[in-house]
Amino acid sequence: MPAYTQTARLSTFAALKERNYCLYWFGLVFYVLGHRAEYMTFAWMTWEVSRDPMSLAYLGLAQGVPLVLFQLFGGVLADRINRLRLLVATQTLIALALSAAFALTLFGLVRIERLLVLAALSNTFRAFDEPSRMALIPQLIERERLPNAIALGSIPWQAGRMIGPSITGILIAAFGGAVGFGMAAAASCIALLLYSRVRVHGDAPAHDGRHVLQQFAEGMSFVGHNFVFASLIALALFNSLFAMSYLTLLPIYADSYFNAGPTGYGLLNAAHGTGALFGSLTVATIAHLTLRRGTALLTGAACLGCLLMVFSRSQAMGLALPVLVLVGFSNTFYLMQVSTFLQQHVPDHLRGRVMSLYSLCWNLLPLGGLLAGALAAAVDARFAVLFGGAMVAANALLLLTSRRLRAIS
Repeated sequence: MPAYTQTARLSTFAALKERNYCLYWFGLVFYVLGHRAEYMTFAWMTWEVSRDPMSLAYLGLAQGVPLVLFQLFGGVLADRINRLRLLVATQTLIALALSAAFALTLFGLVRIERLLVLAALSNTFRAFDEPSRMALIPQLIERERLPNAIALGSIPWQAGRMIGPSITGILIAAFGGAVGFGMAAAASCIALLLYSRVRVHGDAPAHDGRHVLQQFAEGMSFVGHNFVFASLIALALFNSLFAMSYLTLLPIYADSYFNAGPTGYGLLNAAHGTGALFGSLTVATIAHLTLRRGTALLTGAACLGCLLMVFSRSQAMGLALPVLVLVGFSNTFYLMQVSTFLQQHVPDHLRGRVMSLYSLCWNLLPLGGLLAGALAAAVDARFAVLFGGAMVAANALLLLTSRRLRAIS
C-alpha cells in the first residue's frame, strides 16, 4: 500500500479528501445550521404570535407527525429513484418553505395557522430528505473510508447543537424573527448549491416494478428476519425512548435541583454537546482500528445507561457537567458504530428502507420526552432519568450475552 494512501486512511479527516464527500459534508454543515435556526425560529415566532403554550404543542405535532408518517416511505422512494436528485429536490422544497416563512415574517403577515402549515410542509420534505441523505453516503466515498465518513457526518449535528441556537437566539433578540427565518433559508440555499455540484457515477438499482407497499414490506421483513440488524436498530430505539429523553428534563435539573436558572440549562446542554463532538472525532480517528466493534458499541451503550443513572442522582453542577460530557461521548461513540455497521452491511437495493427505519428511531425523541415527562410528573425527574438509564443499561447488557452481536467487526 502506498504511504500516502495509508496516511489518508489513518487521518481523522480522511473522508474529506474525496471531492464528492467534501461537497456533501460542507453542504451538511449549512443544512444543519438552517435546520437549527428553523426549529428555534418557528418556536419563538409561534410563542410571540400566540402567547399560548398549546400553540407550542401544536407546533410540536406539526413538526413531528409528518416525520413519523412519511419517513419510512421516504426510504422506499430512496430505493426507487436517483438518490442525489431526490436529495436536491427535497432541499429545494425545504428552501422554498423557509423562504416563504421569511417573506411572511418580513412583511408582517405571520399568523399561527400559517406557521403551522409551513412547519408541517418543511418536515414533510425532511421525511423524504433524511433517507436519501443516509443512503447516498456510500456512493460518495470509498468503502474503506465509510466509517470515517459517517463519524465526520455527525460533527455538524453536534457542533450545530452547541453553536446554532446561540447564534439564532442573538440574531432574533437583536433583529426579530425575520432574521432567523432568513438565516435558515439562506443556509438551505447554500446547502442546495453545494449538493448540486456533487457527481455520482453509481446509483440505486432500478426498482423491480412492485408496488410501494410491497417494497415497504420487503424492507421491514429484512430487518425483522435479521437478528443483528433488528438488535442494533432496537438499540437506537431504546436510545430515543429512554436515554435521550433526559434532555426534556434538563430545565428541571437546572432550575429546581441546581438553582442555576437559564445559564445552568445552557451549560448542561453544552456539556452533552461537547462530549458528543469529542465522541464523533474519536470514532473518526480510531474506527479503522476497532477490531471487536460489537463488544465496543454494546459496552458504550451500557456505559451510557450507567452514566445517566449517576447523573440522575447528581446533587450539584460540579458533578453533573463532567458526567454529561461522558454521556454525550458514550452516546455518540456507540451510535456512530451502529450506523457504520448498518451502512456497510445492508444490501444496496434495501439501503434507503433500512436506513429510514434507523433514522425514524431518532425522530421518536418527542415520544421519549413524553414518557420521561409522565414519569417525572408521577414521581420526580430524578426517578425518570434513573429509570431511562436503567432501561438502556439493561438492554445493552442483555444484548452483550449474544455471541453474534459481540462478534460484529
